[in-house]
Amino acid sequence: MDENYSLPNNVAIITLQAIEDPQYSVIAKVELRKVFGKRTIKELAETNLSANQKKSEKKKLNWRVIENSKSDPIPLKGGPVDSQALAVELGPMEIRTFLLKF
Repeated sequence: MDENYSLPNNVAIITLQAIEDPQYSVIAKVELRKVFGKRTIKELAETNLSANQKKSEKKKLNWRVIENSKSDPIPLKGGPVDSQALAVELGPMEIRTFLLKF
């Protein structure tokens, strides 16, 4: 940080570190049947992060990008939920919210 600059009093940097790891920055598969053991999942819906709107009902925003460097890596994102296998793929650092009914 520039030595003549200080953060506002209501802002803090908790940690600053590289987060990419060649071993863990890959797609991960989560098998929900195995996560919830003997419970039977009757219904599964992906929602936004605050769980107040289903992803299927969400209006997609189209962002206009002014500058985009060709060297910027394209982030890995998990695919849609496999409703037959009840499996979810998650990309590195990806956070997704699901509502399940048992």
